Amino acid sequence: MKRLINALGFQTGWWACIVGVGHGLEWPAMGLCAVLVWLHLHHSPHRRQELMIAAAALAMGLVIDSLLQYFSIIHFYGWALWKLSPFWLWMLWVLFAMTLNASLEFLQPLPWWVSAILGGVAGPLTYLAGASFGAAAMQPTLIHVSVLALAWAMALPLLVVLARQGAAASHPTAQA
Repeated sequence: MKRLINALGFQTGWWACIVGVGHGLEWPAMGLCAVLVWLHLHHSPHRRQELMIAAAALAMGLVIDSLLQYFSIIHFYGWALWKLSPFWLWMLWVLFAMTLNASLEFLQPLPWWVSAILGGVAGPLTYLAGASFGAAAMQPTLIHVSVLALAWAMALPLLVVLARQGAAASHPTAQA
């Protein structure tokens, strides 16, 4: 049940941000995301691990999305610092990190290439969906979609490995 609630929480935050940006409600959407993050952390027995994964995902997302925007693969709408990706995307990366030890925990024991395929397919689809709802603008050319697929085919396995390592560190096994 916790995994389902986690997945629904992420989807709620994602939709709030995507629709919120397109309708001038970006700040309330980010507030909702902050509440979802707080609720996740409040109910997590491993807050430190969750925060470390969230920080890593935020840094990774900031770099990936800012580079995607810099190289004109996609243009994100919303409040941002300088030429960095907008704040609402930062919140989505943090929320996404909160799924790695919950609703996406099933990826941890699987081979890395499963996460790579999932990221390579689902990543571009989420960006295309976000653009179709007015949160961004992009030309869905083969090159642009391929760059998104490559970025996510690398990002998701790395995040899954970080989550798996963090989970192993917070659940030490008995030494013989």
